[in-house]
Amino acid sequence: MTANIVILQLVILTVVLESDLGRRKIGWFRFARPVIAVAAIVPFFFTTVPTGGNDLILQGAGALTGALLGAFSVCPLLMSVGHDPAWRRRHFRTATTPAKPAVVSHAGAGYAAVWIAVTLARLGFAYGSEHIFPAALGRFLVDQQLSADALANAFILLAIAMDLVRSLGLWARARTHLVQAGIAPAHA
Repeated sequence: MTANIVILQLVILTVVLESDLGRRKIGWFRFARPVIAVAAIVPFFFTTVPTGGNDLILQGAGALTGALLGAFSVCPLLMSVGHDPAWRRRHFRTATTPAKPAVVSHAGAGYAAVWIAVTLARLGFAYGSEHIFPAALGRFLVDQQLSADALANAFILLAIAMDLVRSLGLWARARTHLVQAGIAPAHA
């Protein structure tokens, strides 16, 4: 695992926690941000897509695991979604702007714990693969017909899928809330 992958993991964690922790308006940018990030990340980190042996299965497992973790991160247990008829931005310069209705989410310590735990697990594995169990990992990769590039891609796909599915789940929960509350979605 390279320094680029470590930086990618930390950037994704920071952006997700900054945008989701606390009470936040659910707007278009919260959905567009991961799509923009993926479009920027893919050309730099996916230099090759190995297809030999079991490489595709490993990469698919990384993406599936990320999707499941992303869906879990926006479950009602970790994040609530509601309607605030008098939403007001928190920035001091906009405090005088009139309040507007908005769909908002609230994520706390449980949400942060999931994202931090997943990031630490990925980073811990990356560290261990280079410093603690490189020989055992090498044997495992050879025995299972896997390449190191496929393993790196699996971790990148896990991070990307987790963020994309988080956004998709947030969008679905916001839309469901609007329908259940009898409020017409802005873009029907």
